[in-house]
Amino acid sequence: MDMTNEELNFIADLFQVTAPSKLQDNHTLTLQSAVPANIAELLNNTKLTLLAEVGDYQLWFPLAIIIDKTGILTPVLSAPEVIDTRGIKRCWRGDNLNIQSQGFEVESISSTGLFLKSTTQKAPLAVDQQIKLTLPNKRNITIDIEPVRFSKRGMAAKNTQIHQGKEHLRAYLFEAHKRQHANLYESR
Repeated sequence: MDMTNEELNFIADLFQVTAPSKLQDNHTLTLQSAVPANIAELLNNTKLTLLAEVGDYQLWFPLAIIIDKTGILTPVLSAPEVIDTRGIKRCWRGDNLNIQSQGFEVESISSTGLFLKSTTQKAPLAVDQQIKLTLPNKRNITIDIEPVRFSKRGMAAKNTQIHQGKEHLRAYLFEAHKRQHANLYESR
């Protein structure tokens, strides 16, 4: 392939080390070390999610972008929501998790609901209520629940609001999922 002198000069000028001696009056040169304010605000208020698929499960990782004072962008991943994709997509529900609560035994739990069994006669199961749970790692969770189904074994309820410990619950459930399905998380 032959190049003309014009093409060769153009390419040579691209790699020219010397800067122009003077900028034209209508040109300005600026250098910014920080993210522009409108971009920073957009990134700080953005809710991003990263999806990973492991076997029959989807892991939805919340992703936040933090911008420090010098303008450096740092991505921060939080514990994922584990979604079971077999049949109906729903939050993975862990059981035998050794979660403590006053008046209740937590038979199973997910980010969206739980199954409780009363351990005392005083603990009402038929009404909307706020319950406090303590995870085995000593993290506390406060959840508003609404009963949806009753059986001889106990009550299924949906979480209407997690006041405290949402992140702790997600992280604990993710760790429980990894323990119960260790083969899915092995490096191959």
